[in-house]
Amino acid sequence: MLPGIFRADDPAVQVTFSPEGRHKLEKIITDFPSVLFTADDTLGWVYQFWQTKRKKEVNDSGRKIGGEDLATVTQLFTEHYMVEFLLENSLGAWWAARYPTSPLLKQFTYLRFKDDGMPAAGIFPGWPDRAAKVTIMDPCGGSGHFLVAAFEMLKQMRMEEEDLSEKQAADAILRDNLFGLEIDPRCTQIAAFSLALAAWKSGGYRQLPLPNIACSGIAVTGQLETWTRLAGDDVNLRQTLERHYHLFRNAPDLGSLINPNDVPLRERMFSADYAQVEPLLARALAKERTNDDPVSAVFGAAAEGVARAVHLLAMTYTLVATNVPYLGFKKQSEILKQFCGLHHPDTKMDLATVFVERCRTFVAPECTYAIVTPQNWLFLGSYKKMRINMLENQSWEILARLGESGFESSAAAGAFTVLLILTNRKSGSDHVMIGMDVSSAKVPSEKALLLRQASLKGIEQEVQLSNPDMRVSLERASQSKLLEQYAISPRGIVNGDTEYWVRRFWELPRLEDNWRYLQGTVRFNKDFSGREDIINWKTGGKGMLRPGIDNLAYNRRGVAINLMRSLSCTLYTGELYEQSVTVIVPHNPAHLPAIWAFCQSPEFHTEVRRIDQKINVTNATLLKVPFDLEHWQRVADTAGPLSEPYSNDPTQWLFGGHIVGSKEPLQVAVARLLGYNWPQKKPDHLNAYLNQDSIICLLPIAGERPASEQLRTLLSVAYEEAWTPALQDRLLAAVGFGGKTLEEWLRDAFFAQHCSLFHNRPFIWHIWDGLKDGFSALVNSHQLDTAGLDRLIYTYLGSWIMAQKVEGDAGVPGAEARHVAAINLQKKLKAIREGEDPYDIYVRWKPLSEQPIGWNPDLNDGVRINIRPFVTAGILRSRFTINWNKDRGTNPDGSERLNDLHYTLAEKREARPVTIQ
Repeated sequence: MLPGIFRADDPAVQVTFSPEGRHKLEKIITDFPSVLFTADDTLGWVYQFWQTKRKKEVNDSGRKIGGEDLATVTQLFTEHYMVEFLLENSLGAWWAARYPTSPLLKQFTYLRFKDDGMPAAGIFPGWPDRAAKVTIMDPCGGSGHFLVAAFEMLKQMRMEEEDLSEKQAADAILRDNLFGLEIDPRCTQIAAFSLALAAWKSGGYRQLPLPNIACSGIAVTGQLETWTRLAGDDVNLRQTLERHYHLFRNAPDLGSLINPNDVPLRERMFSADYAQVEPLLARALAKERTNDDPVSAVFGAAAEGVARAVHLLAMTYTLVATNVPYLGFKKQSEILKQFCGLHHPDTKMDLATVFVERCRTFVAPECTYAIVTPQNWLFLGSYKKMRINMLENQSWEILARLGESGFESSAAAGAFTVLLILTNRKSGSDHVMIGMDVSSAKVPSEKALLLRQASLKGIEQEVQLSNPDMRVSLERASQSKLLEQYAISPRGIVNGDTEYWVRRFWELPRLEDNWRYLQGTVRFNKDFSGREDIINWKTGGKGMLRPGIDNLAYNRRGVAINLMRSLSCTLYTGELYEQSVTVIVPHNPAHLPAIWAFCQSPEFHTEVRRIDQKINVTNATLLKVPFDLEHWQRVADTAGPLSEPYSNDPTQWLFGGHIVGSKEPLQVAVARLLGYNWPQKKPDHLNAYLNQDSIICLLPIAGERPASEQLRTLLSVAYEEAWTPALQDRLLAAVGFGGKTLEEWLRDAFFAQHCSLFHNRPFIWHIWDGLKDGFSALVNSHQLDTAGLDRLIYTYLGSWIMAQKVEGDAGVPGAEARHVAAINLQKKLKAIREGEDPYDIYVRWKPLSEQPIGWNPDLNDGVRINIRPFVTAGILRSRFTINWNKDRGTNPDGSERLNDLHYTLAEKREARPVTIQ
């Protein structure tokens, strides 16, 4: 065992250390005597800690534990390209400016220089003149990654500058240079041990100075009266002590955000200066001495508890280097929300941006902070005030845009990041910020390489204040007029409960007055697309989060654009539209062709992404791009006039219901045969050949022709003289059934293809008994009411059962099996008709008194709701993706939106109001 570090009998230490894990960790401790690292030793505990904690993304305060997962256990004491880039271009650049011939510079592979040979990030003239005086803080320390990397750099610097031995330099750095805070006690221990391990590697095991690392998440435990009594009769001092008491009581939620020097604006007239408070605070904290200080516990030092953290929180430093924690406003605890709203009103929407401001207050004047941060605050409208403040009052040195996939861990999927180095001083009018963009690289290793090699872009910082909304860009803004001068782009409908408000149009037999067309997203640029949905408008939008009732775009022509990655677009014809798209509607309708030409072009995507790299851009962003009207009018003139609204896609409500010329003629023909009419379909000569019952059996039953014959007749009438066996084969080949028959396609492929085409919301259901030569029927679900289900059970299936009984009695092969299968199907259908659990319908937005009793579906509730009994019974021809998991969001009363619930018939009947005769 290492003396002073975890007792050998500590249960947390007694873990099995696998050979593979030992090999990975021992690679970084080869300088130590092997006797110090056994299966029962501290490294075993470290390994076990990450193994058991890797799936826990947040602790009680909502912060990601350590910012790392098990995949990084072998990197606990090694460097990462983000860490290296930030430290080498801050601490390393400072060193290069003072010692340009130092041999240490050869080790800095990420340190970038300008053409004149000076460090790209600058020379940091406001820093101390000697490495011994440089102080580095990581306020979100995690496992100590930044501190260990800085230790290795500072060790070489102090050895070179002061002629120290490796051991002397290591001890001096722990004492003078490195400081860390971490909200989680376990991670604090790991960070302290990581730093100690680096020091022991530099000169062997010895008693070390206690690392300047503290847990910022330890709450005070004393009484408020004990604190305020120290202020005597000084009201301001008493109030300030009381405020500090409450802050440190909330330390498990706030951690390093606590700034003992900070006083909210509204309290400044009634607060004492921190210089007055500090000695009293120290006295109060002296009574808070506790054995909960994780660093002291590791190293056997006298426990100081929260006092050590408060001291570090109140200091300022030469360099702050960290990866800020990410946590959106909605996921923050109430304590954290209130704190951020009071102290960081311009950045409160994300803990990451709050921490950018906190890092700034950790930095001494003329000193620097180097951070890994989300990129969204550089361009989102909600952070405009923050950007103005930062651009006007801070000196931006280097901005490296990483984009997506900067982290190896899957836990960070979807994070778009930048590496940013800023100095805490106002920049001059001629200050040039250096930028590089490596977002095109798809994996971290490629990004790391580009950070070393990508060309540097220099742009005057002052120019950023001239960009639309002061968005930070690595490109100079165009001098052209912006699109906002020619068009509007109102936000779409935010309904708050899509499963309740929105349907696919084919889920209903016709559009009643309550339903409206809803323009949706598009996968690629197309004249008319994204027209699958309808929205319940019975309340005129009331009850939705943001109904957009007064939207000025409605009933006008324009361009609808996806707000997600691709920014794909389609022509807009004035309908309601959902929140994941926006529309650009010109002030002058004559400008629509030019705007349409622009939005389809690669230039549009490029211009938008220059100012907004978030996956989902805002509607306001789309109007902030430069637009050369004359140029795009010429492009539009070349392309010709705009198309009239039309679609041959049966999943679009513009589709006219025609079989010939459709993208899916067989699917359309089956739907037409069973009586479905598209919203835009007009009466035609095919109506006389449609099945009036909306139930068609695949085999001849009850005197009716089989489905394939009825379908073939309809196709021949639709195609007229063009209909031939060869055309039939071509149609079947197009759906993967070339050389086969209509009978085979209907039996084996129609339903699966139908589900796929209609987005797993099928309206034609293929019900069968599980045998290929057994009972099968296609049913138009729009007509499958109680009477329709009875016809299916008794008329069609009943006739089939009688026929199989007769054939069985006559000894026909397979008849007995078909009879048994049909009987079982009939039992399930009867159970569905009865509607007892589990073959019931449950509609989560309806009270128990309005839940359907038996098979009594309301088509307005949608296919997902009404198909459940048939899926549960397993009597549909093919499985498809549909579930009844809980929906996103919560109900008005705060409860979860559960769907997989079942009530008994007795419970439903009891809840029904009593009707008085």
